[in-house]
Amino acid sequence: MTKHFLIINLLLSFNVLTALADNGGTNRELGQSTAPLARQGEVVLTQAEIDAAFSEIPPEHRLMFIRDGAKVERLVRNLLRIKLLANEARKAAYDEEVLVKLRLGLAQEAELAKDWIEKIVDDAPPVDYETIAYEKYLVDPDAWKAEGRVDVSHILISSESRSDEAAEQLAVELWDELQLDPSRFDSMVQEYSDDPSKTANGGRFPNVKKDDMVKPFEEAAFAMENAGDISPPVETPYGFHIIRLNADMAGDVPPFDEIKAVAMEQVRENYLEDYRARYMKKLLADPLVLPDGATEEMAKRYFGENLELAPEFID
Repeated sequence: MTKHFLIINLLLSFNVLTALADNGGTNRELGQSTAPLARQGEVVLTQAEIDAAFSEIPPEHRLMFIRDGAKVERLVRNLLRIKLLANEARKAAYDEEVLVKLRLGLAQEAELAKDWIEKIVDDAPPVDYETIAYEKYLVDPDAWKAEGRVDVSHILISSESRSDEAAEQLAVELWDELQLDPSRFDSMVQEYSDDPSKTANGGRFPNVKKDDMVKPFEEAAFAMENAGDISPPVETPYGFHIIRLNADMAGDVPPFDEIKAVAMEQVRENYLEDYRARYMKKLLADPLVLPDGATEEMAKRYFGENLELAPEFID
């Protein structure tokens, strides 16, 4: 049995960690146990610390994570590596240096702020996502219209084996003939088209959507309106194409039930994003106060009185 399977079996035996995976971290025992989970050299990783690290994994991913022995082993190893380095720093009293201590404080503030705004959003008052999604669907059903596609056939007159001028001239001649007798299109594909796939598909592309073809071809294909329309020659890097529209498969609006889950998720995300923005706007309502000369004073601390070396933003 490999090491990571030993670790995963060990972790799965911890009821508190399993509870964390199951209920999103509400178990009151989480973060309480100082019992060792793993040790390396002088440092010990406690069960409480693994609880804290594990709580950063999104709830919907926790069960899959804890079942993956390799991921759990990497998490344990990473935490132990961090603890070993931090232990060395403390032994050297590096954590007591003034600027280091201040940076650690700022890092703690940043982590607390990140967790707090996540909690604020998680605790946002619930709304009826389904009703809102349905109302939006009724107001703008075209927003859910399926992507339009076209069924087209083409004749390619390549400029690889002839000059551009000769390719264009032949394409124009064929197009002129098709204006007189459109029924010859399919036979012209077999007789004149330089598209190597014509023997397999007869020059037909029955399910073309946007970005499937090079831009000039796509624009001409989607510009035609009626089945049977034939475009004038269209130049692309491959040569000159004469395109026939076989069918325009305009996108349809699906029933609400088919898109309900996606629509509700969009409403939920938009609601929470707006809730977060309104909270931050209220929190940041007070004006920022930056006393005159504050940036100059900062520059002097770094550059002394020789302010020509200071950044250009100094007034």
